[in-house]
Amino acid sequence: MILWAILVLGVFTQAAGQTPENERHVFYLHGMIVELQGKNAVSETFGAYKYEDIVDSLEAYGYVVHSEVRPRNTDYQEYARRISAEIDQLISRKVAPSDITVIGASAGAHIAMAVSSLNGHPVNYVLLGANSDRLEAERDWKLHGRILGIYEASDRIAGKDYTYWMEQSPDALVFDQLKINTGLGHGFLYRPIPDWLAPARRWISGNVPDD
Repeated sequence: MILWAILVLGVFTQAAGQTPENERHVFYLHGMIVELQGKNAVSETFGAYKYEDIVDSLEAYGYVVHSEVRPRNTDYQEYARRISAEIDQLISRKVAPSDITVIGASAGAHIAMAVSSLNGHPVNYVLLGANSDRLEAERDWKLHGRILGIYEASDRIAGKDYTYWMEQSPDALVFDQLKINTGLGHGFLYRPIPDWLAPARRWISGNVPDD
């Protein structure tokens, strides 16, 4: 597994045979339960969070994956600034913005949204189970880049659509959303299921998700 590349310090793991001009980089930001319990987190409601399976699935597609288990009580705004700086560093290495994607799940998607608000580069974002009335009331983000918001019909925690953020983000290059129906509630993002992984891959490649 390729763990977090500390780009600001110049330490970087490059996939075999790739150059900055043809790499596709994916930042994967996990949900809160992994921050609280570690990589083998288990929810009484939703089961095991398959963090390593998700990262392995992304790596299997040939992406250079940047991910780590965040420590408990992470400062999300500071973390977003760190990721934004790493995106800038990648672009300075001649990686095209279109070849950089931030995938955030639940709390990780909140960090991704903060990154998108901070960073004006037209990189890709995939938000999984992120939105709620509370988030809309507490944050004033204006997002940038190519954004895909995926929400689950049975999610009672963060299953609201992304219309509010679409209206809040006139400078976004593209902002699309996709409703899925797995019946898994918020647990849909706990494992690498095709329902979110397939549209995420299409988004990474520059295409739109299937309805």
